[in-house]
Amino acid sequence: MVLLNRKKIKKTVAHKQPPKTKREGYDSEPESVGTGRASIDTGNSGSHLYARYGYSIFAILIFIVGMYSGVKFWPSSQSSTDVNSSQSVQAFRKIKPPPQPEDYFPVAEFKRQGAILLGCHNQINLIPELYGEIAKAVNGKVALFGVVSNEVQAKSGIQMIKNLGLPESAMRFLVIPTNSIWIRDYAPFILRYDQDNAFMVDAKYHTRLMRESRRQDDFMCFELARMLELPVRSIPLILEGGNFISNGDGLLLTSAKTISVNKEGEYTHKQLISMFNDFLGVNGVYAVNHLIDEPNGHIDMFMTMLNNNLAIIAEIDPAIDSENSEVLNESARIVSSITTSNGPIQVKRIPMPPRSGNEWRSYTNIIMANGVLLMPSFSDIDPSIEDRAEQVYKSSLPADWVVKRINCDKLVALRGQLHCMSYNIPKFIPIDGLITRSYPALSN
Repeated sequence: MVLLNRKKIKKTVAHKQPPKTKREGYDSEPESVGTGRASIDTGNSGSHLYARYGYSIFAILIFIVGMYSGVKFWPSSQSSTDVNSSQSVQAFRKIKPPPQPEDYFPVAEFKRQGAILLGCHNQINLIPELYGEIAKAVNGKVALFGVVSNEVQAKSGIQMIKNLGLPESAMRFLVIPTNSIWIRDYAPFILRYDQDNAFMVDAKYHTRLMRESRRQDDFMCFELARMLELPVRSIPLILEGGNFISNGDGLLLTSAKTISVNKEGEYTHKQLISMFNDFLGVNGVYAVNHLIDEPNGHIDMFMTMLNNNLAIIAEIDPAIDSENSEVLNESARIVSSITTSNGPIQVKRIPMPPRSGNEWRSYTNIIMANGVLLMPSFSDIDPSIEDRAEQVYKSSLPADWVVKRINCDKLVALRGQLHCMSYNIPKFIPIDGLITRSYPALSN
């Protein structure tokens, strides 16, 4: 389903406006140069001729002298005619490189990250081995912060890291009261809107009943925004992070659940298009069917992206589950027909373990952490299936990336995996506010 076609909608990006007031001294300067001064009548014809031509002659002489003498002062190593070359600019001028295009859209998780937050809540006491595995696998490639609800849970996390023999910096802890560990779904989306500024977009969290029972989850964005010193803008859509994949280039992929739940709120198709474009800046939205009977209806249960034109989509043996096998094949067909700025999206298929009753397992519910890809692993799945899944990632990622398996047996019964409990903060967002408010306290 194509919700919004990039060719029809022009992306809107807000930029800083120039200051309305001029710098001090600018208002008086124009009165002393140009035609105003040349038109002054002194009563002397010679002076009149000088007034008419004197400045022009003087300017020509300066130009000629500069051509023959001034150029020798320009170092030969800085004679590039490339206007973007830093070598052609004098050293005292600080020039910022132009930002990458993806910075102006919802962030892509395969890009460089400044930090990753992990939903812990009381699970830091119930399944500490999971968080320990993650900390060891990431191995300092990116700052890790466990989100806990109180200082007691933070101290449990600190002790867990210490017991593993890891440094304190391997994983620090933030006290932000929450109701669940599924931070992906209730945390806000981050967008950059010019070279220096970013903001957060906070969507409605599921239904009103869900918001009432998970009030702390719903309000978590405001505390996080305060720590990161970012403004928050609310979008009147139900949009969970597990149902949100950005390719970093203006394309948004979601499941049909996003469309159906928002149309129940009586939004028209045209209104949905406008909100995606106006609030999130995307210029292409595609919705694919979610898995049949999968309780979350989220796209991250069967799809991820490793580049702005490379998607990994699950596949199920039709002999085991013919209906969902067809759903995934149709999703792969739709996604492969989408064209990005780098050409059509390439789709690679990855095996998906068969469900067991109401329990679902996925190899696309991953965490990408600056060169480390954390892939869910399950002890009751044929090792050859997991070997195939790992090989899909190894053959698709840059050569310097590594794939680490994280056992997610205890997450399956909670109806989530790695991606669901994680939240990416892009590299261009300063994280000083997180560090100073985290546990253990920084030593002076």
